[in-house]
Amino acid sequence: MASSKDPGMGAPGAFPVDRPTEALVRDHDMVRSLSDKYLNSDSQEVKMQAGKQILQALHMHSRLEESVFYPAVRCIDEALIKHFEQDHQKVDDLLATLDGMSLGDAHSDALMRELISAVSAHIQEEENELFPRIDGSGVDMTSVGLQMQSFEANMVHTQAQLSDQGAMRR
Repeated sequence: MASSKDPGMGAPGAFPVDRPTEALVRDHDMVRSLSDKYLNSDSQEVKMQAGKQILQALHMHSRLEESVFYPAVRCIDEALIKHFEQDHQKVDDLLATLDGMSLGDAHSDALMRELISAVSAHIQEEENELFPRIDGSGVDMTSVGLQMQSFEANMVHTQAQLSDQGAMRR
């Protein structure tokens, strides 16, 4: 077990800076769980809440991978990273469309199901193809993990500020 000075250790849920793929898998697990709630509920309220959380989680996760993670691991397999970036573009397009819609109508449900299907396939590919290659590459991922941790903290801070500004306007 690592010592408490190990940057990857800390409070449960702390960002594992020396193992950033584990942080991405945690995000994937959360999206899988929310997707299961969405797909397996008959309650419109549950679907709307799960859908909103899926959109928020995917927006943050995509920005993190596109801005920090993919550029940092491109050297491991450029063609595979390019494939994942293309997957992200499709997901980003669906996110943008869903962003402007009410999650309560039938068209948004069809788009949400399409989004969940695309994201599920993408997650499986990342976890089964890319992450094992990264883990076996011998590349020190700590600097990547630190960059990801900082990027994520900045996104959360920005979201909090926007939320505060929105609350003050009401």
